[in-house]
Amino acid sequence: MFRRRPLPVVSRTAALLFGLAVALISAPLVMPLFPIGDDLGEGSVAPRTIEAGESVTYASEALTEAARDQAAAAVPDVYLPPDSLTSQQQAAALKGFFEEVRAIRLRAGLSSQEQVVAIGALPSASGLSAAGRASLVAIERAAFDSFSARASSALESIMAAGVKDGSAEARVEEYLAIPANVPTTTTEVTALRELMKAFAVPNVRVDESATRKAKEEARKNTALVFQTYARGQVIVTEGQTLSAADIEALQSAGLIESGIDWYDLAGGGLFTLGAGLLLAIFVFQLQPFPAPAGRRMAVTVVTAAGVLFAARFLLPEIGQEGSSHYLLFALPVAAVAMVAASFTDLSFAALMAIVTGLLATFIGVTAPDLAGATFTGPIEAFELAIAYTAGGLVGAATVYRAERLSRFALAAVAVAGSTWLVLVVFWMLSEVRTPEDLGWLSLAAGINGAASAVLTVGVFVLLSMALGVTTRLQLMELVRADHPLLLRLQDEAPGTYHHSMMVSALAERAATRIGADALVVRAGSYYHDVGKLAQPRYYIENSLDGQASPHAGLPPTESARLIREHVTNGLEIARRYRVPPLVRDFIPQHHGTRLVTYFYRRAIQDGLELSPADFRYPGPLPQSKEAAIVMLSDSCEAVVRARQDRAQDHIDEVVDSVIAERLAEGQLDECDITMKEIQQVAASFKATLRAVYHPRIEYPAATVDEVAVIARLAEDPGASRSHSVETV
Repeated sequence: MFRRRPLPVVSRTAALLFGLAVALISAPLVMPLFPIGDDLGEGSVAPRTIEAGESVTYASEALTEAARDQAAAAVPDVYLPPDSLTSQQQAAALKGFFEEVRAIRLRAGLSSQEQVVAIGALPSASGLSAAGRASLVAIERAAFDSFSARASSALESIMAAGVKDGSAEARVEEYLAIPANVPTTTTEVTALRELMKAFAVPNVRVDESATRKAKEEARKNTALVFQTYARGQVIVTEGQTLSAADIEALQSAGLIESGIDWYDLAGGGLFTLGAGLLLAIFVFQLQPFPAPAGRRMAVTVVTAAGVLFAARFLLPEIGQEGSSHYLLFALPVAAVAMVAASFTDLSFAALMAIVTGLLATFIGVTAPDLAGATFTGPIEAFELAIAYTAGGLVGAATVYRAERLSRFALAAVAVAGSTWLVLVVFWMLSEVRTPEDLGWLSLAAGINGAASAVLTVGVFVLLSMALGVTTRLQLMELVRADHPLLLRLQDEAPGTYHHSMMVSALAERAATRIGADALVVRAGSYYHDVGKLAQPRYYIENSLDGQASPHAGLPPTESARLIREHVTNGLEIARRYRVPPLVRDFIPQHHGTRLVTYFYRRAIQDGLELSPADFRYPGPLPQSKEAAIVMLSDSCEAVVRARQDRAQDHIDEVVDSVIAERLAEGQLDECDITMKEIQQVAASFKATLRAVYHPRIEYPAATVDEVAVIARLAEDPGASRSHSVETV
């Protein structure tokens, strides 16, 4: 019969939103939304030696500005004429000082030393040195008046020439350099020099306006400075602190750009959009997400966003100086693929490993004209992309369907090993290599592996709980024999418990055969009938031989209602025990929308007026291969167990008829199991049921003689072996 295509777990809209989410997260990280000077500017360190790709000659604004500054600095300051008022004040001060000194010299009874002290106490002598005071006292009395006149004339000449800030001493020495101005005695020379230093003060100031105009004129007359770089000529060397001229040279050579380049903007946008659309197409066509798909997609997107943001902001900071550039490979990009493998299938995880490896490389280090990127060559970028992708592929393959935490520890070693191998290969191919590099690359590989495993486990613990996504570790807890709900099922409904174990044995083997998730099937089989705990005595497998059926005397509709209630009761009990939705879905889906056939047929035989809806399970139909397998396993196990004839041919006939009936009823129309897979499931069921219900040799009862022999042997173990009895 015709089967309609099952509804996809991920709709076109959801797949498109997933791809757009990845694109929108990546776009601002790769597109140059801000001038690149914010990332590589004056004062930053060149990450590698950079050469000119082509010959270039340009007018250097930075060098021209430096030449202009030099020309302006060479222009001397323009001064205003000497201030006559200051000159007059200083002349008057010197005259008053001489009068006070003359009075001290004429004071009777003062020794020369006392005169020096008295002069030093004068307020007007505060700037006069001790040598100057002593020289004034030592001048002969007859020569003092002529000396004072000479000093006043000297001060007038010095001040008339103009004294600038800080030039008083130089002016005094210039004056004394003229022989006609030098006194005849050494004492008078010393006294004159020290007096002039004390009383010659600045009396001219800079003409700011005239000086500014002179400097502007000098800058205006400075010619442009041209800079030329030949092809292959080194512009900056690795580790060099970049100046404004260096940045200008790199920009002029086309190696970096200031501001936004719309080609770069379009290229970055198309790159991320293409990656997003590729993911969207893959998600919709191959449907790698089991339910709940939206939450699983959210986990993948959040993990990818975290890693890509880390690439954007951490990789450029690491740089590529010496051996430490190997720390670029420590970023746990592999965690994205590992998380995808844990929540989806391996093919999708492989695609995520490739996409995130390329995006992280592109964002962090590939293109220097993009925001955040650092300079790197194509070989280095290729090495980074290969290392990221290899780590993701190996890590995803290791943790795929992991059922123990030890697998994540193994994944850490696998990611570190694959990353290390890639780095060693490129290290051996490199022209420049040192033994020190091996230590750095080993450290980076180890950090990558450990961080990827820790991040994956962290996502498992935090995001899976926050978003309600079931992990394989949770499933392993559910299928433990000491789980409280399974212990309760074993104690209160032992027949149902044994039936569930048998269903699991059938279903798990079939799931493995067709590539379905055997662990999910096992958990679903264990819990599919927990609703029977509400009223276990109403189900035949929990009744003792010879015990009256509780359905005796009940109308078929009431019995059917009680039987159907194990679905609603099961959902309630499962919620109470916090069984995750992935496993709870098996409770209603393993019956689909089938009729409670036994009581429906009994009602028809009784001639009752009835509606099939009163005997029909609420559904829904199985939505996955795993649910379909459990439905078929549940029915086949129950029917075979109920039949007396368990010959191999009869078992095969029962399995084929049950599966044909489910197909005819349309119970498998909404899941993605194929006819080929159904045939494989049927073959697996037959093999398992044959093994369970294999024929046994019927042992004959012991004769009277055999009983007597056995009794004698029990009393005398050393009796003759000729009397021993062999059993088969």
